[in-house]
Amino acid sequence: MKKRRHSQFGFTLLELLLVLAIFGSFMALVIPRAMNARAETRYSQVRQYGSEIASYIVTWADEQARAQNPKTSFTVKDFLVQDVAPSDEAGVTSKKLADKYTGNPDFGVVAQQITPDRMPLNPFNGTSYFSQANDDSRAPSHKAGLLYLAAQPDPRDEEYLNFYLLYTSDMPNKRGNYWKGEMDTDPARIRYGVFVARLYNDKEEGASGGAYLLKGGSTAGE
Repeated sequence: MKKRRHSQFGFTLLELLLVLAIFGSFMALVIPRAMNARAETRYSQVRQYGSEIASYIVTWADEQARAQNPKTSFTVKDFLVQDVAPSDEAGVTSKKLADKYTGNPDFGVVAQQITPDRMPLNPFNGTSYFSQANDDSRAPSHKAGLLYLAAQPDPRDEEYLNFYLLYTSDMPNKRGNYWKGEMDTDPARIRYGVFVARLYNDKEEGASGGAYLLKGGSTAGE
C-alpha cells in the first residue's frame, strides 16, 4: 500500500499563525496612519472653508457699516463684537458674531450671502457650516471641524483686535482641550487659526462722526 505524502508546498499550522501575526502587525501600523492621513486631509478642507467663510464675514460686517444711519458710526469691528439693537437708531440691526460657532443661528446673515451650490460643508459631518449641527454650547466643542469666531487684542498693538476662525478636533491636543493643534482663544495662540481681520478697536462704539469702513476707509457720513 502506498503512503500519502503531504505536498512539500503546504503550510504547517505554526507557519500559518506566523504569517497571520506578521500580517496583523502590518495592518496595525498601516491602518492608523491611513486614518490619520484622511483626517488631516479633512482638516485641510476645514481651513480652506474657513478662509472662504472669513471673507463672507468681513463682507457682511462691512455692508452693515455702510448701510447704517449716517448719524451713527458703528464700525466693522462693532458689528462683529456687539449687538446692534433698534434702540441704537443705526437703521440696521444685528447680533454679534464673535465667540460663536458658524452653526449659531446668528450666522444666518452670513449664510445668506452664499449660493447653495457654493455652501461650504463640514467634511466631518457633511452638513452646511451654518446648520445647527455645527453649533455647540461648549468652546471648544468635542465635535470635529467646527469653526468658531474668536477675537483678541493684538499682542503687538492692543489698539487693534485680531479676528480668527478657530476649528475643533476630534481628539484632545497636548494641552488637553479640543482645539486643533496649537490654536486656542488666548492672544498668543489665536494666530494659529484662520485669519479673518485685524480691526481698529475704537472705544466710542456707535458714536456720531461716521463709521470706519473697509475697502477705501470712507465714512458712512460722506
